[in-house]
Order: sequence, then structure tokens, then C-alpha cells
Amino acid sequence: MNRVATSLAVFGLLLIMAAANYTIWQRQQVLDHGQPMLLDLRPVDPRSLMQGDYMVLRYADALFPPSALRPGLPQRGAFVVALDEHNVARYARLDDGSPLADDEALLKYKQVEVRGRIRLGAESFFFEEGQADRYDNARYGVLHVDEAGNSVLVGLADAQWQLLGGK
Repeated sequence: MNRVATSLAVFGLLLIMAAANYTIWQRQQVLDHGQPMLLDLRPVDPRSLMQGDYMVLRYADALFPPSALRPGLPQRGAFVVALDEHNVARYARLDDGSPLADDEALLKYKQVEVRGRIRLGAESFFFEEGQADRYDNARYGVLHVDEAGNSVLVGLADAQWQLLGGK
């Protein structure tokens, strides 16, 4: 019985490690091959004493479906954004499976809150302690997004579309 329990524990640990590594591999694929996309930010308090130095990201309303459409949205889904010449994303339409134009991309969302706020899963940006002033001028969240609409937050950009935080 002891040998069976040990074998099950080792198998469970290997399964957890495999799942974690697969998730890491998926995110790395989005980072390596995803399209850069800039999302307008609304100003928020850039610090939290409990969690260290980080910025809570609140994206501008122009990125999301109109308020009237939000109550009927499922908890998870995708919408289509139009990208301008600087890859700044604006809401275009709900994803209905139709082909995307050259200047469009899918963006998956993870949750519609009771108040109708949509979350993308990239609502916090952590940075080194004492580096908050580097991000005071943040205007955009920079995400890499794959063809399926999966996204990974890679940084923040200023009003001139330049990535912030470089040494």
C-alpha cells in the first residue's frame, strides 16, 4: 500500500509539472510569435503597500464593447479590435467567426463583472522596487496577442508608443 501511495504521489507531481510547463510553453509562444498591441490606459494609483511596487491597469472604454452589449456577453469570449498605424487597439465588433480584416485582431476576455466591466487577465504590471517613476508616463499597456486572441502583457508604453522601463 505504501508503494502505491508513493507511486501515485510521484505521478501526480509529474502531471502537475507537465501541466505547468505546457502553460509556460503556451505563453512563450504568444510572446515569441504574437502581434504587439497597445491598449489605452486610464490613470490609476501606481502603488500598493501590500503587494509591493506595481500598477493596476484600467483600460480605456474605447477598447471594449459598448455598455449596452455587455450584460449579454458570456463570462469568457473574444471581440475584434481594429489596430491603427501604431498598433493601438480600438473596439471594432464582437467576434462572430467572420474573417478578420488586415487591420483587425481578436482579443480574448476572461470575465464580465456584474457591473459590466470586462477583464482581460492583464490588469497588473509589477516592476522593481523604487522604479515607479519610470512608469509615471504610461499611456498604453503593451500586449503580445496570438491569432486566437490569447494575450500576454509585456510592458507599458508612453504617449509616443515607446516601451517604458529600459535601462
